[in-house]
Amino acid sequence: MEGSISMKLEVNASASEIWKAYGSLQLPKIIMDTFPDKYSELKVLKGDGHSGTVVEVYFAPGMCAGADMVQGGVRGGGRCETIQVSEDAEGRGFGAGVQKLRDDIDCDRGGKPNTCIMTGTVDYVLDDIDSGLQVLSGAIGAFYQIMKAVADYVIKQQEDTTTN
Repeated sequence: MEGSISMKLEVNASASEIWKAYGSLQLPKIIMDTFPDKYSELKVLKGDGHSGTVVEVYFAPGMCAGADMVQGGVRGGGRCETIQVSEDAEGRGFGAGVQKLRDDIDCDRGGKPNTCIMTGTVDYVLDDIDSGLQVLSGAIGAFYQIMKAVADYVIKQQEDTTTN
């Protein structure tokens, strides 16, 4: 089974400010600070957060049914995607039943000044629907939480700048 699921989040911040957080090395720090129980380490292998950046994501013990590490990257245009998935000792990929997961984030100007619409899309290929849907559900939830964490971070930075 393969498909695509998209989610949208309206944010009280400009698209350019959201991209500054996504397209920087601040993103791993935002993720680690927000979800210390889900990730044990995010290691930048190359790049400065812009196109071509590669990051290894290490999950906390027990957080991922298959791999304990995935490698993600940033493509041109500010889009982020998972580009490589490691395998565990039994040769499983991201999780039992999942052949491929790819996350894309996009950000467009909102209808009001200083707002934007973040759109997250998860493309997937499952080789076992029963176990794959469980992993997919967790991946979608985590992706949305990361989108929300970035939005909250940017909004807090704007508030801190305004009050200082």
